[in-house]
Amino acid sequence: MKNNIIQIGEIEQYGNILGNKTLNLNKTVKLGFNVPKFIALSSDISKKLFCDEVFRKDLLAEVVNILGAKKYAVRSSALIEDGDNQSFAGQFLTQINLGADELDFGILKVLEQANDYLNGDLQKFSIIIQEYIEADISGVVFTRNPNGDREMVIEYGFCEGEKIVSGIIKPEKISVYWNNKSAVKLPKFIIANKVIEKFKELEQRNKFPQDIEWCIKDNNFYVLQTRPITTISMAQYEQIRYIEDFLSNNSEVYYEKTDICEISPRPSRIAYDLLKSIYSENGPVCNVYKKYGVRYEDTSFLKIIGNELFVDKEKEIQGLLPSYSYMFSNELVPRFYFFSKIIPTIKNFIALNKIKTKKYNSLFDNLKIKIEREEKSDIDFEKVFENFLSDYELIFEINLLSGLAIKKVNLLLKNEQIDFAEILTDFSCFADLKEYHVKCPKDLTGNSLDILDESVFLANEELNGMSNERVLKWWNGVSDLRKKMLQGPIIEAITYNRLRELGRWLTVKNINYLRNSLYELAKREGFNDIRNIFFANLDDVLNKKIKESFCEKNKELYCRYNNFSLPSILSSVMISSKFEIFGVSGGLASGILLSRDEIEARRDKNEKYILFTEVLSPDLIKYFGKISGIVSNNGGLLSHLAILARENKIPVIVGLSMKNSGFVFGDNVQIDGTNGKIIKI
Repeated sequence: MKNNIIQIGEIEQYGNILGNKTLNLNKTVKLGFNVPKFIALSSDISKKLFCDEVFRKDLLAEVVNILGAKKYAVRSSALIEDGDNQSFAGQFLTQINLGADELDFGILKVLEQANDYLNGDLQKFSIIIQEYIEADISGVVFTRNPNGDREMVIEYGFCEGEKIVSGIIKPEKISVYWNNKSAVKLPKFIIANKVIEKFKELEQRNKFPQDIEWCIKDNNFYVLQTRPITTISMAQYEQIRYIEDFLSNNSEVYYEKTDICEISPRPSRIAYDLLKSIYSENGPVCNVYKKYGVRYEDTSFLKIIGNELFVDKEKEIQGLLPSYSYMFSNELVPRFYFFSKIIPTIKNFIALNKIKTKKYNSLFDNLKIKIEREEKSDIDFEKVFENFLSDYELIFEINLLSGLAIKKVNLLLKNEQIDFAEILTDFSCFADLKEYHVKCPKDLTGNSLDILDESVFLANEELNGMSNERVLKWWNGVSDLRKKMLQGPIIEAITYNRLRELGRWLTVKNINYLRNSLYELAKREGFNDIRNIFFANLDDVLNKKIKESFCEKNKELYCRYNNFSLPSILSSVMISSKFEIFGVSGGLASGILLSRDEIEARRDKNEKYILFTEVLSPDLIKYFGKISGIVSNNGGLLSHLAILARENKIPVIVGLSMKNSGFVFGDNVQIDGTNGKIIKI
């Protein structure tokens, strides 16, 4: 260190008196990336720099002599900044585009703000003085989505980078999967400068997802700073890398957790085999479709990823509509594609549209018999399994007809001020379900098809619905002619909803018999831990070839992924969507929509507020103790305030203009920072 100035090559020696921003930048240089020339001023001299004008000017003259730049930037590098858990993004002042004669003023402004923020403790504050690059293009990248998803998110503008990170402008945005093998429309400057490859390398060399500020000048790419993404944990990163490895050998896939996955979200090996048997050739699903003239093909669409159940949507749809595909649409919506399979598709369309949903009373009678039927407790597994498949034909038929009945009601309610979900909370003015009472089985455990689930069985025996004045008010306002049109389909859908619940009872009952018979089998085979049998293959159990050692290996593999919580959609295709309003910090928040001035004027500590702002600027953090969420007109996912909001679990949505939104200050609203939604409540 010469004259209190620390240059590249010396920085590692003084790590205890330099901030992480400096250390990360130095590491980036050593990794071979293009970084604008810079020097560091340690926290040991920050107080003297602030107070001693002669010392400051002499030192800055030496800085100018060393860097020899046309323009300079003075950046904070506080010892509390850019940590693993908190970034303090944008909380300290940056001064840019300074001439040599302006450097003294710039550094003094940075020190004044830091002194106020740190309550005079400048021992926690070091400084970077850097050559200022008057960029042609500036941007920020999160090598992984800061909400924990696996895609890279790039925001850029043809402007200074400060306008992006401070939320002054709404930047252009690109999202891309690392292993995307399909054509992605990228700006020419990204392709020409191999920008994505550089971002990937920065993550890989740092061994963690990075938040990177960058720019391009005269086709030269510069890294201005890089730091770890604070809202992603190491466990999440391990999960991201697992997903990438899993999808790396698949060119185009679309997996989703659908309602099928709800019945056994993390199936053991034998539970997974039970599910596959339901959808197998000549299984319950196939037999029900055959009954209604529909040709169903087992396409093996169920997929285990980690230990979670997913549906391969491409294979699923082609089991019924073989000419359709999801993979040729950026929105991942099914479209007609394979002309060679048009005839079976048309036949199934016709058959599906002929299905009538009026037979719910006979279905109920069969359900009641099966639920209330007493079984012998010592029945063997093969017979229990056969009974399970037989009963599941009834359960699937109910689910199929229920879906059709509810779809019909939703179409009828399309232009009404109510939806079927609300009607289900209070159906007393439509139907009396007392005639659909069934004696609930005793001593059941679990609540779904998951054989590992031995929680207390919860049976919904409420047959009247809860009070909902909105439903009653709406129904009383419907004309008599309209009521005649709606009442029958609504009663039908309500009844099917009840039958679906009873179908769940029957499923749980049969799973209990399967579980008990497996326990008995494990005991006979001398298992040390009888629960290990849940990780046996179904074929081995049916053929009486089970070995506990094999079950233990399956269990070990299953437990390896217990800490994973995978996204609901895994796809090799980035879904393109054009939402004016989008979320940048997840979660739900509700309160009164107010401006900054109105919030400052309020004194009621029990009231909840949603702050509206034109710019998503970092100084909004001062309102965090007063607000439950933020709505902004401008800003991006990667702005400093968005980072801070995510760290503090404050939902934020961006892109709403008060002028065109229909909202006014004083409205009671709810925002969804995950899906980018705002509604009046």
